[in-house]
Amino acid sequence: MNMNIILNKKKINFFTILVIILLSLLPTLANATIVTMFKPLGFIAAAIADGITTVEVITPNGTTIHNYSLRPLDIMKIKNSDFVILIGNNAEPIFLKKIIDHLKKKYIELISKKRIKSLLICNSKCFIDKKKQKNTLQNNYQINNISYDMHIWLSPEIALESATIIHNMLITIMPKKKILIEKNFKKFKRSLLALDNTIRNNFVSIKQKKYFIFHDAYKYFETYYKLHPVGYFKKYPGIQTGARSLYEIRNQLIDKKAICIFTEPQFNADIIDVIIRGTKVHKGFLDPLGVTIPLSKDSYLKFLLQLSNQYVRCLKIPQGIK
Repeated sequence: MNMNIILNKKKINFFTILVIILLSLLPTLANATIVTMFKPLGFIAAAIADGITTVEVITPNGTTIHNYSLRPLDIMKIKNSDFVILIGNNAEPIFLKKIIDHLKKKYIELISKKRIKSLLICNSKCFIDKKKQKNTLQNNYQINNISYDMHIWLSPEIALESATIIHNMLITIMPKKKILIEKNFKKFKRSLLALDNTIRNNFVSIKQKKYFIFHDAYKYFETYYKLHPVGYFKKYPGIQTGARSLYEIRNQLIDKKAICIFTEPQFNADIIDVIIRGTKVHKGFLDPLGVTIPLSKDSYLKFLLQLSNQYVRCLKIPQGIK
């Protein structure tokens, strides 16, 4: 047997034992909640659960999920939750599902739902098992978090489907609150559809504008609203800062006639300034996690509006004006 496999199994067994010990020591809190690791999913849940229960986002604000390790406090939140919202298929840390299973907690795995599964967008290395694809009744094609874009909260369609699923789970758990849950869901749906129309109108003048992004995270949003990025530099956050890399990025911007390059809060904005110096390219900021937006019943709407305004702000500037 491969030594790496043996070591990985030992790590998993050790972690399982450690979790069991920790769980026996953790207190039970009085207030149960809905728990997720992704803040924008928390936004959606907060709209449906308004006046019913609270929502907890495990990941600290501004922290990306990549390489995040669960803390004892996170495990305590899961232990005291009504249910956990997962994207699924290893989008979350590898041991999270083990903890949920051990605690026998209810959970939602969004990408396992038929409607959401049908809306997933492939990455460049997307693979579909052709034999399974033939079984159209079950729609059982392979899903892999590396092959499919897991930034599903950036799709208004998937957001509405997620809200429906959360709504159904809440009614199952709290049937006495059904009237309020239904009211919250209808309000969210109505507001989201109205905002969708507003964003579409705001995007009419920028749809053909060319731009670059550093983080390939916006496929759902860009596909839904028919925006046209002409390139990106890194699949995951973080960029190389060597002179050769910066030179290549600069050349791509000029060759593809991009008018804007979007960065994110975690990137070094000074590097962007170096890249675009002496060009007609503008610098813009996108926030795919809603870092500055607190959880509330309207937070997902504020998040989508903020993101759309960030696109418009940079792409509406006449080319050549700094």
